[in-house]
Amino acid sequence: MRDQVATISPGKRRTFRRASLMALLASLAAVVLFVTTDGVSVLAQRPTPDRVAGAVSNGTEGAEVPEGFEISLLGFKDGEFVDQQSVNVGPDDPLFEFTELMQEEGIHYRLAWEYEGVTDQIILADEAAPQNLPVIIHETTDSMDDIHVGAHATIIPTVVGSDRLMGVLDLVTVRNNGDRTFISDLSNPTVTDLQMLRFSLPRGYEELAVDSVLPQGQLVEIATGFAMTNPVPPGEHEILYSYAINYSRDSLAFTRTLAFGADEVRVLIPPDLGVVEADGMAATQTTELGETVYKEYVGADYETGFKMSFVLKDLPQPGLFKRMNEAIPGGNVVVFGFPILIAIAMAGLVVYALTTARRRGFAAAVSREERMNILQEIAELDEQLEAGEIDPEQHQASRDALTARALAGMEEDQPSDEDGDGPSGPAPKESSTPD
Repeated sequence: MRDQVATISPGKRRTFRRASLMALLASLAAVVLFVTTDGVSVLAQRPTPDRVAGAVSNGTEGAEVPEGFEISLLGFKDGEFVDQQSVNVGPDDPLFEFTELMQEEGIHYRLAWEYEGVTDQIILADEAAPQNLPVIIHETTDSMDDIHVGAHATIIPTVVGSDRLMGVLDLVTVRNNGDRTFISDLSNPTVTDLQMLRFSLPRGYEELAVDSVLPQGQLVEIATGFAMTNPVPPGEHEILYSYAINYSRDSLAFTRTLAFGADEVRVLIPPDLGVVEADGMAATQTTELGETVYKEYVGADYETGFKMSFVLKDLPQPGLFKRMNEAIPGGNVVVFGFPILIAIAMAGLVVYALTTARRRGFAAAVSREERMNILQEIAELDEQLEAGEIDPEQHQASRDALTARALAGMEEDQPSDEDGDGPSGPAPKESSTPD
């Protein structure tokens, strides 16, 4: 019954790193939702059954199945509608049966029905016993008194320090403790986001994608994050959403409002990507998910409407050049900052070269232009180390080679036997002493 797939994308920037990050989130979402504890995917295709049957019941206390309630069997192939069969049931005869199913390869069937404005379905490929399917309908309510969050897990699988970009994946278990399906009364002109499922996000989020097992609905962008108009039948339902967020400096702080409370809140982040500080949460253990080990932070028993101070600290940072770029007015280190940096480095190198020449009897032979190019390569190499794009040993070896090149071409100038004051300056004191 996994049907809701929607996105909200307030941001416009789309970089290669962001695309790669969102692909990683999608892959991790597949791991979270579709892999069972024994590692077998629940999406394995089952063969088309010869018979589909079951019974319709009303799960609301004191209510019955209406007379003439229609339930349909729908067939699809390659995204195209190829078959439809319908039967009507009632309070005295709630049983339904379909026996004329097309057995062609690639055909997928699902049961579908609508009651009190709520459309729902059962995908037969997900069912182990299609000959005994319970279809449960409920009366509806616009009260959210029975809506609660059982568990809310936030997973941070990756942080791109060079861009200060973080990918976040949230898995929420929403529970309707009543016996009526909650629906938002969208015909009410005074309806607000308080009458919908809603979740907090940091300001400036981008590339929001939401998936759920709830009946069909819409996403609504609100000031604090997003809301959903999806009906919520009695029982537990999973909502999965992911987004990207840019952070400033070395932390990300925001207020997470738990609109429906939470029995348990968990945050998982690799230890080398940052730490979590949030109200009522403490680090407990490490958890392995896929091939990554996460540090796990856990809090419990949050009341409805609780406003949690949520901070991610010690996040990866960009390299030295990018940090300089951010600190310079106009933000252009290539135009403004780089020549200054090169001039300072050049001045230091010239002083070193002259001092060494006077002390050791060397004369510089490398041109200023060549030395400037070498220094630029050294600066770029240091930036690669800061960004984690090169390992320290390779960095040191390459840097030593470049430094040697910067000093290359300096030739030793032997002091003249005839003149103790050659280009290297006065001869050493002991050399000027007569025998």
